[in-house]
Amino acid sequence: TQAPSLLTLHAAKGLEFPCVFVVGLEENLFPSSMSLYDRDDLEEERRLFYVATTRAKERLWVTYATSRYRFGQLVQNEPSRFIDELPEMHLDRSFTGPSARGVGSVGFGSSNTARSFEKTPSLKKIAEKINQPKPSSHVPTANFAADNPMEMEVGMTVEHMKFGFGTIKALEGGVQNRIATIEFKDGNGIKKIMLNFAKIRIVR
Repeated sequence: TQAPSLLTLHAAKGLEFPCVFVVGLEENLFPSSMSLYDRDDLEEERRLFYVATTRAKERLWVTYATSRYRFGQLVQNEPSRFIDELPEMHLDRSFTGPSARGVGSVGFGSSNTARSFEKTPSLKKIAEKINQPKPSSHVPTANFAADNPMEMEVGMTVEHMKFGFGTIKALEGGVQNRIATIEFKDGNGIKKIMLNFAKIRIVR
C-alpha cells in the first residue's frame, strides 16, 4: 500500500524507499549529546546518517526543529553538523514562514504559538541564515570532473567543488560508504566528506 513507514535508522538498513524524510537533525540529538565526547561514537552516528541518506531512491528530505521540548523544557537547537557535510549543490534549503501551521519542521500546534517563537532572535537568525545564499569563494577548475573515490589515497591533493583544494588525511569505509578526512586550504579547515555524495577530483 502507498503509506508512510516510520522506522529507526538501525531498522532501515538494507531497505530503500522512493522518498525518505530524516527528522531530528539537531546538535545534541543527532549526533547525540553523549557521542560528542567520544570520537568513535560520533563516527558511528555519522555512518548511521549515511545509511539514512542512502535509503532514498528519488527524493530525500532532512529536517531539524529550531526548538523542541526535551525533558520538560523548551530548548533551542542548532542544525546538525551532518547537514553541512552534504554536498551543497544537491541541497534545496527552505524555511516555511509563520503563516504555515507548525512552522515547517518545528511542529507546533497553532500558528499563534508559531509566531511567538518566530520572534525569538536566535530562531530568526537561523531562518535568515537558511534563506541567505552562501557565497562560494572557490571557482572550480574548468572542465571539473569527479574521480572515482576508490582511487583516492591518503596524502593526495584533491579539489572539492565548494571547499577548494585540500589534502586527504585519512580514508575509511568501503565502496558504498567511503569517507575522507580532508584538510582544506583558504580557511575551510578539516572536514569529513562522504565521497559517494561529493564531487571531488584528484589533483596529484
